[in-house]
Amino acid sequence: MIGFNSDLKELFKKQYYLPIINTNLIDEDIIKIEKLLKNNDNISCIEVTLREKNSLKNALILKEEFPTIHFGLGSILNIEMYEEAIKYNFDFFISPGIVIELIHLKISNYIPGAETVSEFNWLRNNGCNLIKFFPATISGGSKKLQSIQTIYKDLNFIPTGGINKENINSYLELKNVLCVGMSNFD
Repeated sequence: MIGFNSDLKELFKKQYYLPIINTNLIDEDIIKIEKLLKNNDNISCIEVTLREKNSLKNALILKEEFPTIHFGLGSILNIEMYEEAIKYNFDFFISPGIVIELIHLKISNYIPGAETVSEFNWLRNNGCNLIKFFPATISGGSKKLQSIQTIYKDLNFIPTGGINKENINSYLELKNVLCVGMSNFD
């Protein structure tokens, strides 16, 4: 099992949640991150999604603006997106689902997304030990992850999708949850 980069994994674990920036307006994103860092001295990793036409450009600006932060790119939907993004030395890459070509490359800073036990099993058997559980809340939530933690003892999850202040602790209490992904972290 190749597994995910252990140094980044430790940083994720220390910060409890992975802030997700759905970048569109760079000035607002900078203000949001400044506020986040002012209120949370344990944040060292942030995901920027590639959902808008200017997202990669904005992610590069954020990376330059906050050089001590480990930035990752989310919403990697295919190998072409990854190949374009890898040129810019981002620290990690995340998909909402499985990109089989990326799994076969055994990239140590790639986090595939999955929601079913069959997908978790396939990813584990193909060398992945860190999985984005997405969309978490509508796919069984913390109860699903709790029910499989004794079966898949070597898997860690980053539940994302529908995580909020009311349900965050139900995820963070689990041994198999490294941290949670949240775009609503204010």
